Amino acid sequence: MPPRNHHNPDTPTGEIAKPIIMEHAPLPPELESKFSLSAWAESLVNGVPYVEPDPTYLSRLLIMQTLTAASLDEVFEQNQIRRLQQSVPNVPDAGTGPIAINDVYVTASDFGEGAPCYVILGTTHLETGEVAKYTTGAQQLQAQILAALSFGRWPIHCNIKRIDRKDRGGRYLFWMYPPE
Repeated sequence: MPPRNHHNPDTPTGEIAKPIIMEHAPLPPELESKFSLSAWAESLVNGVPYVEPDPTYLSRLLIMQTLTAASLDEVFEQNQIRRLQQSVPNVPDAGTGPIAINDVYVTASDFGEGAPCYVILGTTHLETGEVAKYTTGAQQLQAQILAALSFGRWPIHCNIKRIDRKDRGGRYLFWMYPPE
């Protein structure tokens, strides 16, 4: 029996492995250098360590937020990127409300549990116009965003809500729905 491919144990080495996700549509130009759909999918599904294309992206983002602050209060804020887990109450049906995801960056995670990657989402609330950035390692939510991008959906208009199923840590899981 031939040796197995390390990414897909069912594919013998020497055979061309089918990618987990087919890149149906090209990424929008503003996302092209931020991630690869197939590397992201491989990380989510098979736990392959994610190698980000721009390791200084997050630090530059934080510096730019400080340098472009509109007030002294904003200069003193530690971090203007919110954790989605802390921003959405941990009850079923709690959600972001209708948002447009208009920026995505995939980065490596050293959290120790869950996927070896997480995302930074740039959003605009469709009713209030509030602009926010969120981080999340929620695997199903990442998979939904990845799949929507692979079909050419951009920006992604949605409502991220908690469902009535819990993760191992006791938090209600996230699911992406069409905007209300």
